[in-house]
Amino acid sequence: MTNLLKLPTWADDEYVFAVVETPRSSTCKLDFDPKLGVFTLAKPLMAGLSYPYDWGFIPSTKAQDGDPLDVLIVHDARTYPGVVLKCRPVGVLEVEQKSDGKKERNDRVFAVPDRSPLGPPSSLARTRRT
Repeated sequence: MTNLLKLPTWADDEYVFAVVETPRSSTCKLDFDPKLGVFTLAKPLMAGLSYPYDWGFIPSTKAQDGDPLDVLIVHDARTYPGVVLKCRPVGVLEVEQKSDGKKERNDRVFAVPDRSPLGPPSSLARTRRT
């Protein structure tokens, strides 16, 4: 299997690639394990909870916590772990969390797939890499 962490970050000037780890409606969190090349169970959610949208990561990035940047992919389609979507970043939620007693940033990027009816037309919202 391809190492999904090493895929390019940018598809073009507007879109990034996003790798789905945990698909919408999942009742457990999945993580990609690059050593094994597979998705593994990170943790089950509490009874009655499920993910409302796809969660994943943006490849070839590194957040302050050492992991790739987290991405929430807002769309109505059903996907599965390992799907790579071309997405337009539309926002960032700045998150600070404690890990081993120290605070660190663990931001989440919000994105919509390029083929989503939820995404704005190209002329209204452009995200450029810097």
